[in-house]
Amino acid sequence: PAAPPGDCHAYHFCPAPRFRFVLLDGYELSPLGRDADSPRRRAALRLLREKNRNADLNSPAGLEEPQFVEFNGGFSQAQLDWFNDVLRFSDENQEKVVVMGHLPIHPDASDEVCLAWNYRDALSVIHSHQCVVCFLAGHQHDGGYCLDSHGVHHLTLEGVIETPPESNAFGTVYVYDDKMVLKGRGRISDRVMCF
Repeated sequence: PAAPPGDCHAYHFCPAPRFRFVLLDGYELSPLGRDADSPRRRAALRLLREKNRNADLNSPAGLEEPQFVEFNGGFSQAQLDWFNDVLRFSDENQEKVVVMGHLPIHPDASDEVCLAWNYRDALSVIHSHQCVVCFLAGHQHDGGYCLDSHGVHHLTLEGVIETPPESNAFGTVYVYDDKMVLKGRGRISDRVMCF
């Protein structure tokens, strides 16, 4: 499938036969990085204010859905439809898929306040397919991990921003037919994620 419509920054690529990477744009719906008079900024603020009535839109205080803060964002329906099409193609071609995005989409791999606004919608797309083996995220500086009920690994990598100057926070991922192996450095732990 071609790129999603509009100025969404999601894309996918296939670096090896039967293996695909998909990068989602978790800030497609967001007031961040938009001109003050931008229609997309106004629409994102309208959505955010429906869910967050706090004077400080970065405060989750009292929210039923604490992910609705200004430092997060979300996915448009058009991007989710495109994502579904990519995963359908991958299912049909027996590909394994690693999905990446800055914002985590599983509450067991992140603090709830750091999740994408509509993380449930992204999870629903993933869970309607067999091809996804892992979701890699950032944003939650302390990191997190879970293996969900559909066998998808959700790895939220620790942030370098919280790392002391004398240390590191990075890793290398080695991809095999049946697993991914993360060799971490500094704050990043080694991990084996079997498919």
